[in-house]
Amino acid sequence: MSRLQIQTYYKKLDSLIQHGGSRNEQSIRGAFENLLNSYCEPKNFIVVPELYYQTSKNTSVRLDGIVKDALRLAWGYWEAKDEFDDLDKEIEAKLFQGYPNDNIIFEDSQTAVLIQNGSEVLRVNMKEADKLEQILNQFLNYERPEVRDFRQAIEQFRADLPTVVETLRSTIANQTHQKFLTAFNKLFTLCQESINPKINEFDIREMIIQHILTEDILFTVFNESQFHRENVIAQELESVVNTFFTGKIRRQTLQSIESYYVVIRREAANIVNHHEKQKFLKVIYENFYKTYNPKGADRLGIVYTPNEIVRFMIESTDYLLDKHFNRLLADENVEILDPATGTGTFITELIEYLPATRLPAKYLKEIHCNEVAILPYYIANLNIEYTYRQKMGHYEEFSHICFVDTLDNVGFKHEYKNQQTGLPLGLTAENAKRIEEQNQRKISVIIGNPPYNANQQNENDNNKNRDYPEIDEAIKRTYIANSTAQKTKLYDMYARFFRWASNRLSENGILAFVTNSSFLEARTFDG
Repeated sequence: MSRLQIQTYYKKLDSLIQHGGSRNEQSIRGAFENLLNSYCEPKNFIVVPELYYQTSKNTSVRLDGIVKDALRLAWGYWEAKDEFDDLDKEIEAKLFQGYPNDNIIFEDSQTAVLIQNGSEVLRVNMKEADKLEQILNQFLNYERPEVRDFRQAIEQFRADLPTVVETLRSTIANQTHQKFLTAFNKLFTLCQESINPKINEFDIREMIIQHILTEDILFTVFNESQFHRENVIAQELESVVNTFFTGKIRRQTLQSIESYYVVIRREAANIVNHHEKQKFLKVIYENFYKTYNPKGADRLGIVYTPNEIVRFMIESTDYLLDKHFNRLLADENVEILDPATGTGTFITELIEYLPATRLPAKYLKEIHCNEVAILPYYIANLNIEYTYRQKMGHYEEFSHICFVDTLDNVGFKHEYKNQQTGLPLGLTAENAKRIEEQNQRKISVIIGNPPYNANQQNENDNNKNRDYPEIDEAIKRTYIANSTAQKTKLYDMYARFFRWASNRLSENGILAFVTNSSFLEARTFDG
């Protein structure tokens, strides 16, 4: 099979030269990229073309390709040169500029040179198929020390985190001094009023723990963001943390997982492209959350929608808006909502998609999203603000992300009040104001990938979802009343979000959710 891929490469290369009339690297490097990707695929690697890399000299260079694994770690690097260049001089010049030298292929379609650990380890004639295969395999089978350290740190993190979490739970539960109790009770009351009246003290303690464990990671990956100084949720949580988790207690509690933070900092320092930062952070989030709270990850439907699918959905929605309603996503009064934003993938892709001339108005007024879990809420806020800054050249707070359980937000006429507490304005005022503003909007497009977790109303299921009486009653009156099938799964989170979104959408609107074929074809959903 690999020999067949190499023969395909030779044919593609000949075709590009014949029809393009050029052997310039810009004209022909796509053939080698395709070949390299074909060798990457069985390993679940991918070649990300034309990425900037942060060098040891604190400069940025653009590589022709970086091979990344499923963890978004750089496995190796590739640089194409012209056939008529002096390859050795080009290699010397690139390495002097600070190009990586731990695992990189330089090639000019005639000769390929592999440098590993700072030294040339192989040089081959690319016209010899067996030699070309040899260098590709040696390149992809080499595990950089940083990759090995990262994987080891993840395994150690998985082993040590439960102990750290239990230590934090015990530390928080045993706090008795008045300063902590005052700050904790303030946060508890605010969250009950502005997020979910059924939230309990355990939920608040878990929010505090997630904040403690992830603050350093988020700041490392998005070190340019003003989020930590300006986000009201982060401020309130930090005010509680600062009453007990400082100095010696902090160092002793986190020392066993410090190696995990070290490798994250090191990898993040080399990432310049903001898309790659977002993807890297998604992987970190997935590993963290599934280790920290595997049942919670399952219940919340922690999944990641590939950016290619998100872009397709956005483009398709724009096409259908134009076709059926003679409007576009960028138009004024086309309000867009992602009701379960997760890490903000749909909103960040939307920011990239919208024309820069219309983006400020949309960003400040007509793009909305919700999230119910504190950690993805953090990440989404960072992703959205960072993406806007990268595109527009300046920071702008995103004030339309709500920390709220969307399925509780029914009727779209809630009044959130700071009753009897006498507390200063903060989380309650800001978050509640955002929810009220969103509820007053006519939503033209609801787009996203809601959590999916079926078969969880069984009382024997230890990880069942909570009840949503109003949404479930709406499902009973519509989906179930009109169905001929067994009804159990119709109370899962996915069906609830479809019901909620159908109620929320204004006239002449579009609902764009990721779904499987059974939703369209199975008897279960025939109502």
